[in-house]
This record gives sequence, C-alpha cells and structure tokens, in this order.
Amino acid sequence: MNSVFLGKITPATIDSQVHVIDHGSILYSQSGTARVSINFDSWQLQGHDVLIFFPGDVVKWEVMDDNFSAFVIRYSHDILRAASLNIEHVVYEQLRADRRCGYRELIDEVVHSMFRIFNFYFTQEHYSLTDRIVTLHLQAFFLGFYDYLQANPRHNNQDKGTQRTEELFGKFMQLLENDFRQGHEVNYYANRMCITRKYLGVIVKGKTGFSPKHIIDEYLMLHLKLTMRTSKASLKQIAADYHFADQSALTRYFKSHAGLSPQQFRGES
Repeated sequence: MNSVFLGKITPATIDSQVHVIDHGSILYSQSGTARVSINFDSWQLQGHDVLIFFPGDVVKWEVMDDNFSAFVIRYSHDILRAASLNIEHVVYEQLRADRRCGYRELIDEVVHSMFRIFNFYFTQEHYSLTDRIVTLHLQAFFLGFYDYLQANPRHNNQDKGTQRTEELFGKFMQLLENDFRQGHEVNYYANRMCITRKYLGVIVKGKTGFSPKHIIDEYLMLHLKLTMRTSKASLKQIAADYHFADQSALTRYFKSHAGLSPQQFRGES
C-alpha cells in the first residue's frame, strides 16, 4: 500500500472475510450502522463514531446495513510510529484497549476537521507532502485522544476483576501478535503470562466465545495464507520461519485447518 490513503467504506467496497491488516487506520463513520470484530472483540458503529485500527489487527466486518458509510485514513507502520512519537507505548497499549473514541467534542471539533483537511490535500494534485501533513495531524489526534484517556480512564467504572480480565486478554492478544510464529500452543501463552492454561481459557472464552487454541490457530492460519499468497519462499523456508518441525508438519497443520494442502492453496491464489 501507499504510505497514506484516504478512502470510503460502504457495503460495496468492504471485504467480509477475516484478514490481518498490515497498516494503521482511523475510521470515521457517517451514516448507517455496522459491527466489526477486531482481534475477536466486537465494536458497534453508527453515525459519527471513530474507531482506530493498528497493524497486525485481525479484522472482520460482521454486520453492515445498506446505508452504512465511513471515511477512512490508512497509513503505514512507519507513519504511525512517527505520529505517536514519545507516546508510542501508550498508543500500542492504552489506545488499543480504548480504540473507539468516546470523546464527542474531540470527534465533532477535531476529527471532523481533520478529515476535511485530508480530503482537501488528497484531491489537489499539486500537493506532494501529503505523508508529512497526515503524520502531523495524526500526531495531534493521538495526543488529544491520549490526553482524554488519561483524564477519563476506561476502567474507572469496572470492578477489579473485570479490569484484570481486560488486561490479561489484551496481553494475550499482544503476545499472539508478537509470537504467533513460534507460539502454536496454549501453554506457550499461559506460561508467558504466568497463569494457568485453564484460567487463560476462561478469560479468552468469556471475551470472545472461542477457546484460546481456536484464536491461536485462526491467527496463525491468516498469516500463513498471507505469506503463501505474497511470498515466493519455499514451503521448507516457510516451515522454518513459522517454527514447524519440517515441511511435512506444516503441510499437515495447514491441511487440517484449510481443507487443502499449501500447494493446492497456492495454486488457487
């Protein structure tokens, strides 16, 4: 993808399949209603809602009515890093947990204006510093959103048990994003989190309705399919990169989850 891209989401333009995104984006809904799953957690959208997506998110549009439309600004990982500056660790932790902006004044005054500015620069051919302009506006947005979250913590109205569950689920998803190539089993993540396999199962099942193993396998398969579509690496090399014992182990795993072999999948892609 280009470093930055401004577009519109409607039922006609959306891909309803589960996929892993390789970019960050901010969505600003205009009309209608929709529900989107991000990292197996659902978010409801209606007019003038704001939702933040990060590189590595697992995204699935679950429901979208015929009237739904939204503007979206998409940007590369490098632009996200430049825009977040000294609050990068917060952007990747706190903003992930609170990815739907509930600060109405920020939406009405800042986000609305920000998208009008983006539209101006993206529709004028003679502007050549669009990446830099987007980066600066994203920086202002992230700082404002961060400032709001600091003053209005998401967990203020949650009991300690719920807060702990949210924190652990977020940690599981962060570990999965970082370690999916070598972490194929539930015990790997439970051990890294210093909790029992059973407790991790309770947390993930309660949050998503799925077992941790289901989440791990789905995430791993999404990345394997992406690699096989976009890379010319041999299956032997992919097996090594994803920490399978050998090519045969990769083939058995892939076929058991996809219903066809990696070779067949590549032939159909």
